[in-house]
Amino acid sequence: MTKTKIIFWDMDSIMQFMEIIGRHDYEAELVCGERTVNAKALLDVVSLHAFQASELRIFSDSCEDLLKDLDLYMEQYKLEREFAAC
Repeated sequence: MTKTKIIFWDMDSIMQFMEIIGRHDYEAELVCGERTVNAKALLDVVSLHAFQASELRIFSDSCEDLLKDLDLYMEQYKLEREFAAC
């Protein structure tokens, strides 16, 4: 299993995430607090606290292609953390 932190910044970012993750065959889930949802189900993703950081769990140890495609979401998470620390 591969885990990474991501964040969405608006509805378009969620839609783009859905496009990206839908192109890959990996099973994945998003975790936000106590809630865990299917990362490939739009209504599930939107039902999370969408603009808070979430942990993306990908059920594969070799998913570099997906991680590369999601780099923007991981970078945005890092920027949010840096901003919050100021």
